[in-house]
Amino acid sequence: MKSSTTEKLKPRKQPVQERSGVTVDAIYTATIQVLLADDMNKLTTTRVAERAGVSVGTLYQYFPNKEALLYAILLKHFEEMARAYEEIAAHHPPAPLSELAACIADTYVSVKMVNPDATEAMYRVAGAINQVRMSSNVFARIGMAICNILAQASDATFKDPKQVTFTVLSSLAGLSRASFGQLAAGSDALARLQDESRLVAQAYLHAAADKDA
Repeated sequence: MKSSTTEKLKPRKQPVQERSGVTVDAIYTATIQVLLADDMNKLTTTRVAERAGVSVGTLYQYFPNKEALLYAILLKHFEEMARAYEEIAAHHPPAPLSELAACIADTYVSVKMVNPDATEAMYRVAGAINQVRMSSNVFARIGMAICNILAQASDATFKDPKQVTFTVLSSLAGLSRASFGQLAAGSDALARLQDESRLVAQAYLHAAADKDA
């Protein structure tokens, strides 16, 4: 049974018509802008509504509280990542592990880099949301997709692909978070993120591969 706390984080309704979809997108964009402009503690539904150009009542039609709004933004991001990996799992042909490892790393970075400002804001959101309370389905989708990608390796197998998937994702997540965390200091970490992510994924996956394969 799902906890009442998790239920409270769910949007009140999903946008159906194009106009309502535009409204929700505007709320998402406004939330990110407020997060980047101010400290996390200063984020309020009133400020988000003003920035989005909608009434607070309209915002509450979709999100019952601030935490639900932050939850929705973070979940949307993970769903985009899940879809990206599922697309690769469905269409990538068998290939050497080095190529698949690079693909896993590149996909992770590409999702983060579609909108770097939004990603930076979402890392602030992640600190305020207990991700354990998020839908386990989206994380399962990401994990399953990567396991399926690894199964396409033409020159390697894994005794425990779920553990391998967990470790490579955790490694990429840590590197990404640290890189985005250096933006305020004017670091060029993002310029190196793709190359470094490839190195991490390729080195670990080759080390974790079944030596008897």
